[in-house]
Amino acid sequence: MKLRLLVVVTAVAACAALAGAAFARNPHCAGGIQYVVQGLRDKEKGNTEDYQREMNKAVDQLATCATEDPEDFEAQSYLGWAYAEIDSMGPAGEWFTKAATAAAAKGDKRKIEFIAANRDHYWSMAYNDGIKNIQEAQSAYPDFTKAPTEDEKPLKEQAAKNYQTAVTKLTQAKLLKPGHAQTLRNLATAYALMGNYDAAETVLRNGVTEAAADTAVHGLSEALRTVRANKAGALLGANKFDDAITYYSDLVKQDPTNSELFMGLGNAYFSRAGTKPDAEKKGDFKLAADAYAKAFELKTSDTNLAFNAALSYQNAGELALAEGQWRAVLKNTPNDPDALSSLGSVLADEKKYADAQTVLLRAIEIKPEEKVYYRQLGAVYSKANNNAKTTEMLIVYMAMSKGAPAADPAAATKAVKAGTAAASTLSSMGTPDKVLEWDDTSGGGKLQTWLYAKKRVAFTYNTAGALVQKSDWSAPAKL
Repeated sequence: MKLRLLVVVTAVAACAALAGAAFARNPHCAGGIQYVVQGLRDKEKGNTEDYQREMNKAVDQLATCATEDPEDFEAQSYLGWAYAEIDSMGPAGEWFTKAATAAAAKGDKRKIEFIAANRDHYWSMAYNDGIKNIQEAQSAYPDFTKAPTEDEKPLKEQAAKNYQTAVTKLTQAKLLKPGHAQTLRNLATAYALMGNYDAAETVLRNGVTEAAADTAVHGLSEALRTVRANKAGALLGANKFDDAITYYSDLVKQDPTNSELFMGLGNAYFSRAGTKPDAEKKGDFKLAADAYAKAFELKTSDTNLAFNAALSYQNAGELALAEGQWRAVLKNTPNDPDALSSLGSVLADEKKYADAQTVLLRAIEIKPEEKVYYRQLGAVYSKANNNAKTTEMLIVYMAMSKGAPAADPAAATKAVKAGTAAASTLSSMGTPDKVLEWDDTSGGGKLQTWLYAKKRVAFTYNTAGALVQKSDWSAPAKL
């Protein structure tokens, strides 16, 4: 999940000065305003030294003005203006806000617009510069959390500089326009894209309160959920399983209907189980399964969640629960041979041999080239004490494991001697789908197994063409 950047805003120009000599005002206020006006003129002319000196004097004069004449809100707006010009955005934002509040109380619409326009001028420049640097960082090195190759190191270093500039500029924008949800969200985005999820979370968590009056505040809560999920994922990716489990556990309590969070919790428990001694694995597998099962309950369209739950329950030895989840998988994807195979194993362990045989025969029907299914079916017959069917299936498994397939089955079977069992089979059954030539090291010598997959039968012959074993899985055996 990625945070979405909001659009770049249209920059606004600073308004021309409104102050005049319409009323007698504190000399520090009047002088400070004149310094702002003159400083901006010198800035336009390129007189940088004079401009900087005049803006610093403006700050000094207007700060004194604010103390001596706290009712002159227009002068306060100029103080915000002067601070913004010297890149002191925190004080600038404070004085713009005080001036705007006072102007609103007076009902002076013209000056409200003047103050808002000037503040938005500086805010939009900082904001747009922040967005621009985020975009440049993403362009230079898209996945900042990925370790770079030697060739990529300069690109990541450039991206880091861009992200840091973005954080600086968006922080300035935040100070100029406190409680602006769009700014806060993009500041958090810059931190999150750098992998600094703690800082992103702090911005968003505080922002939910700071921007309570903003109609877009709901977006901060959404972004906070995304950032926290990304942080949990980063902990998991760094193999900090205990921390990831703690964090995910907290997240699912706060957002108990989020399937992805439960999936992450399941992943964390499953991964941690792999680090434990065999005797201690089952507990974590059970917890992983519970989390996956809850995720599937919340998102029944994602069969992978049920698959993970079933596998985890199976690893935990919770056979009844595993059976339920495998059946849930097959309800959605009835032709999944891997799920059928796993369900067959569970049913066999539960001593439900007839049911196990049914699902394994279905798995073989769907994927007859998978040798493991024949071994599984042989194991089911063995547990059910059907030795004859056990041998049939294990012969097929051994042939598929050891045998070299003939390039041309028709050519391989033409050499059979007339009058032999092999010749009779060829006459009645036709050319097999596959011919496997293998050596039975247990004493059977060189053998040839003919597989008729579509007919669900196989014949194994010795070099003389005599039948060694017929293997038939065309119908369920009586168990």
